[in-house]
Amino acid sequence: MARVVAPPAHAAGPSLGDLGAMVMPADYPRRCAERWPEKPAILCGPHRVTYGALEARTRRYHELTHEWQLQPGGRVALLARNSDLYFPVLFGGMRSGTVLVPLNWRCTAPEIAYVLRDSDAALVLVDPEFLHVAQRAAAECTTPPTIIVTEDHPGAGQSLRALLEQPAQPGIANEGTADPSAVCVQLYTSGTTGRPKGALLTQSGLGLARQAELVLPDWADFTDQDTILSPMPNFHCAGLSWMLIGLLRGCTCVLTGDPSPANVLALCRAHSVSRTFIVPTVIRGLVDAVKADGLGPPPLRTIYYGAATIGLSLLHDAIATFGCGFAQFYGMTENTGSVTLLAPADHDAARPHLLGSVGRVLPGMAIEIRDPDGRPLPIDTAGEIWIKAPTLMQGYWKRPEATREALVDGWYRSGDGGYLDAEGFLYLTDRIRDMVISGGENVYPAEVEEEIRRHPAVLDAAVVGRPHEKWGEAVIAVVELRPDHALAGADLVAFLRPRLAGFKIPREVIAVPALPRTASGKIQRSEVRRHFL
Repeated sequence: MARVVAPPAHAAGPSLGDLGAMVMPADYPRRCAERWPEKPAILCGPHRVTYGALEARTRRYHELTHEWQLQPGGRVALLARNSDLYFPVLFGGMRSGTVLVPLNWRCTAPEIAYVLRDSDAALVLVDPEFLHVAQRAAAECTTPPTIIVTEDHPGAGQSLRALLEQPAQPGIANEGTADPSAVCVQLYTSGTTGRPKGALLTQSGLGLARQAELVLPDWADFTDQDTILSPMPNFHCAGLSWMLIGLLRGCTCVLTGDPSPANVLALCRAHSVSRTFIVPTVIRGLVDAVKADGLGPPPLRTIYYGAATIGLSLLHDAIATFGCGFAQFYGMTENTGSVTLLAPADHDAARPHLLGSVGRVLPGMAIEIRDPDGRPLPIDTAGEIWIKAPTLMQGYWKRPEATREALVDGWYRSGDGGYLDAEGFLYLTDRIRDMVISGGENVYPAEVEEEIRRHPAVLDAAVVGRPHEKWGEAVIAVVELRPDHALAGADLVAFLRPRLAGFKIPREVIAVPALPRTASGKIQRSEVRRHFL
């Protein structure tokens, strides 16, 4: 009898279409200003920025990079909450060829200092509330970067906002756009080494990613008539990508740094928001808030979600509560955003099994499921997700080895586990690299473990995630103490607070006599979970 061999698990999206018509991100403000100069582009707190003003500020920032004598490839760090100021810096930097390095404002001074040193940042733009942290971090650099505050602050000199409100002068090539293949954003993402790595994203990668979304048939009705809300942090690829989706289409984009359900709900109602992108933690809070206030759901047409898995019971509850479409993204920084989309049409009660997937691959991209040796696996067989796309990062800044490990023959090894079904839907199984996602924030165990081991009572540690109703996962530290030492969980947490951002701090510390290890001495995380959680 002949043996039937299952086909390899491979899925490819449709063509990206006519790339000759693609608009590069640096041109988003100019293009929209020509069409809708007085239309609000960004609403952020008290600030209302029209497309005409966004283009003027982009031109002015381009000019400022020359005044500051920043060279193409020079790094500019930004330590700030979500703000309308982010986008002139982004677009103007693209035009001048400088590279934006967004910093997570939740990080401590030592964490920020590491990124400043690693990125060779020449300049730091900082919100006044984080000025002290930035000054401490800059002092730890061999060549301290120049610091400019984003908003007026006593004794801090002229602010970025004041500088951007000055008209650009003639003589600077403000009409130009830097090489689309050049790096324009350096986003830091951690890994198994425990140290953050700078993923090098290009303007063409950002533009192609938005083009992939633009040509989706499911999004044909996503137009300049939409008002979108972005509560995701702009130092994350997800928040940045969502804003670019809106600005490419000429939408009015409501931007906030407060992702609390109460604020999200209030903004959706106040601005008649039609689409938003949020994490499951916020969706859960929104469901509770709508049920509690009795005012009914806001006029949303579609809620997009991602950054963490969503329970089916929550998804069913949210669909029933809001009565709108839902769509799920799956992606990562290294691919400049999304890889797959579970479209609204796929949130189908008649096919409930699809709600356990993260959708199908986007146009212009491809996915393969491979075994540990890099060999393709059959459909419905779990393995590592490999991705091929024109949106992939150039590599990791100053990390040639890590780049070679991640990028293999034009494919990106995601480190995520999953399988593809016969229809091309992708289902996630586990995270091969053990990342924990808590409240939409990525927590990399190796980074937290490194700091835990600095405590004099700790011999070794394993950090894992435990399912949590509110946060998706809670960070749990299982520690092996040195002989004749004792350590209270509260004392370890106090030790870690000045060293790690709050979302990385373990919510529970479990002391054990010995951590389970392989014969070679490697900690077995699966056994840690099985025995101690």
